Amino acid sequence: MNFKKITLFLKKNFIPVLYLVLAILWEMGALLFFDCSPFIRRPLFLLMLLTIFVLLISLLRSRRLQGVLGAFFLFLQVGIVLACNYLFLSNGTIFEWSMFNMRNDAYATIEHIVISHGLIAFGALLWLAFIVVSIAYVRRCRRAGVLQGQKPAYRPRLIFLALLLLVFFIYRPGSHAEHANDSYEAMLYDANNNYQELGITANLAYELIHRAEAVEVDTGHLENLDEKIYEKRLETSPYHAVSKGNNLVMILVESFEWYPFTIYDEATTAQIYPNLTQLISQSVTCDNFYAREKTDTAEALMLLGSNPSGKYLHYDFAENAFPYALPALFRAQAKELGFDNASVRSFHHNTGNFYNRKQLHQSLGFSSLTDIYDMEAYGVKNTWNTEQKERNLDSDAMACMKDEMFPKDRHFFTFWITFSSHGFYDERTNFREYYEKFDALGVFPKGDTNENYLRTYAAAIADLDKAIGIMMEDLKSKELLETTTILLIADHNTYYSNLSNYVKNIDTRFDPELYRVPFILYDQKLVTAMEENQTPRSITKFTTTADVIPTVLDVLGIPGWQNLYYGSTILNKRESIIYSRAYNLLLTDQFMGYSLTDIKYRAEDATEEDFEDFKQRALLQVERMRLLDQIFYSDYFRTHEYRP
Repeated sequence: MNFKKITLFLKKNFIPVLYLVLAILWEMGALLFFDCSPFIRRPLFLLMLLTIFVLLISLLRSRRLQGVLGAFFLFLQVGIVLACNYLFLSNGTIFEWSMFNMRNDAYATIEHIVISHGLIAFGALLWLAFIVVSIAYVRRCRRAGVLQGQKPAYRPRLIFLALLLLVFFIYRPGSHAEHANDSYEAMLYDANNNYQELGITANLAYELIHRAEAVEVDTGHLENLDEKIYEKRLETSPYHAVSKGNNLVMILVESFEWYPFTIYDEATTAQIYPNLTQLISQSVTCDNFYAREKTDTAEALMLLGSNPSGKYLHYDFAENAFPYALPALFRAQAKELGFDNASVRSFHHNTGNFYNRKQLHQSLGFSSLTDIYDMEAYGVKNTWNTEQKERNLDSDAMACMKDEMFPKDRHFFTFWITFSSHGFYDERTNFREYYEKFDALGVFPKGDTNENYLRTYAAAIADLDKAIGIMMEDLKSKELLETTTILLIADHNTYYSNLSNYVKNIDTRFDPELYRVPFILYDQKLVTAMEENQTPRSITKFTTTADVIPTVLDVLGIPGWQNLYYGSTILNKRESIIYSRAYNLLLTDQFMGYSLTDIKYRAEDATEEDFEDFKQRALLQVERMRLLDQIFYSDYFRTHEYRP
């Protein structure tokens, strides 16, 4: 090894080399702030990207300009990583370019910029180190009279740069697992945390180049799709059709958790939340219900029973035909039962263009989505559009809209998305009555930041409680309680401000308990039948959001096809699994990981037999995803008749 040549090379290319060293150090060190180790598993893509930057820097003769360009590239990397860190800390997701579909929705809910202070300090330190060292080097070169470097060999460097760019744009990182021979099996056997796989900046670049190819969907061979779709009927339970002909109310409760009901004793809790406490005591509850999704995906699973693997239902497939969606099936059954004028409507006291709901909900079978602008005509206060930007109250929406939601003279399916409990959880003036109630009861006191967040969240649930009281009283006065099935379902945990972690005393993202949330099913006919059979009303098996539609179809006696839905009714023994594309996770109450080969959590009492069951559930899930993606991407039911 010729050290003189190496030393000479480093002197001539000091700034590009300095940039490369600090850029690699930044990419590796930043991973520690994303629940990753500092070692990138497939670094070639990142190294190619950084080499392209190095070549561009080295093409400049002026060492001063080299320093400026190097500082710009490093600043760009720091900014990219900090933006990804905000996304990761605010809701746990990894960046995808398709998220730009939801940029307006995201901007509307941003109140806090949450970025790790340690990461900011680390990035600032490296960037300032580059600037200081580069300036010192340039001054030294000026004193030596060599501020301008030798004219670089442009032709070979440009040829190398062109070849490198070609490889960069066609390169696909190979699977590290022998089983991952296509994009679906990669979900099972590849470690899917792309930051750990490719690096943070490289993942963003890779998403930019290949973002339309998250999965490879075969829409050219659909001739055997009918056979797969109609292979078998949706499994039922002993309580199948027990409430056939009932009205249906489904409430997607934003960031709903059990813990407000467990912090204090039963008597105190009943004073804080009298209506929810009573409702829960009269309902079927899922004690092991888990949700690890964002609101839009949870909504898709509740109303459609599935979601596309590589794109977003609300934006990319909002105009598709969905005859197997719950609103469409409910409408069809209502017609069969003679309810020709059934009301099938959705309500949300935010804007209807949020998540493109106005368009999607009609495709799912709702006649309309009534949003906050529609509700203003009924007297609902739009505090979301005021200076304070406070969430519109659930109780106000319910009080003003109850006759539209629960018409006395028509069969109805009402889907309501709440808003009061949406994060963040700074103090809100429209929760004053609940704060005063808490102070009178000596509960949820003011304190440090986390205690204040909990106080506001608890107040939001108190507002939901008030809304539920209005609903139950209205249904009772209209003599509809006995003939109405009501579901309250959490979309996800309180990940805003890491409130779940604080209250549950969990310091990691890899613990299923963090994502255990409420699923409450009120149905007088079902409860009576379960009590007659001496069946516990507390469901202890693992359940998840995908089980909502199969449960509703089971209880209401609406026929469905198993392969069109991920889940199973909560009232039989079959258990489902969560595959979260937003968080790149497989999850049950016993296992949690990025893939079957990258398990991050395993319950202490889990056996190999349990893991084999976990694996089989994952295999079944991915096979259904493959089938359903063909339906999504081809808009299959636009040209093929659905068989009821």
